[in-house]
Amino acid sequence: MHEYLFTFQEFLKVVPGLLIFPISLYLGLQKIGTKVMARISFGNNPISPHCIRYVDLRNMKDRTIVIYSIYASLNDGEFLLELKQCNPPLILKAHQSIIAAIAPYSFLLLDGKKMELEKSMIGKTTIYLELAHSTVKCDTEIYKKNTSKKLSKYQMLENITKNFNGIIYDEHAVYAITYGSSSTVKTAIVNDAGSVSGEGWYFNISQLTMQSMRSKEAIEAELNERGFDAHVEWFKVYLLRKYS
Repeated sequence: MHEYLFTFQEFLKVVPGLLIFPISLYLGLQKIGTKVMARISFGNNPISPHCIRYVDLRNMKDRTIVIYSIYASLNDGEFLLELKQCNPPLILKAHQSIIAAIAPYSFLLLDGKKMELEKSMIGKTTIYLELAHSTVKCDTEIYKKNTSKKLSKYQMLENITKNFNGIIYDEHAVYAITYGSSSTVKTAIVNDAGSVSGEGWYFNISQLTMQSMRSKEAIEAELNERGFDAHVEWFKVYLLRKYS
């Protein structure tokens, strides 16, 4: 009986270690190797082709990695495209996520010849990360915007954004006035009532005559007559939509 109690007491001493071992093993494995999840999203605009615009990177390990370049392998490894040179490097901390914005391009060249990517090629994309001493292949997926069942019962509204030099305008805007002030390019908007407003528009010209609204040349003439050119380094009027 005494020997049995002694053995049981010794076992109780070992139990904490047995319970902690799987946790210690898991935490240890988290610090070994590199694993990154990458989610890519595409986009385009009227003056650039369909291309990757954002890469969402998530570090799946308990160790920080330093990223110097981001590459995309296209069409199951047939083509390689450098998406971003990270200068300074991107720091992806343990179990954290970052979003890398990818600059658009005008076109691609392959052996000196212009090349356009087909959608079937883009669908077979893998992201690679260039680190200081290694290259990491990411588990890559393409972002797809899906509407949940809870939201699918609603009629979806689409928001359309129009901007000129970063100034958002609506259907009432007719003209844009760009001008130089203190060596900075600024923009003002003229609405269909002839009212002028915009960033830094502190001039005493807040309303144009309706007669001048017939053309951008007429607006430029009125601004000159009212001495606007004496307050700015230069200015130019642009037509945003036909005035009626």
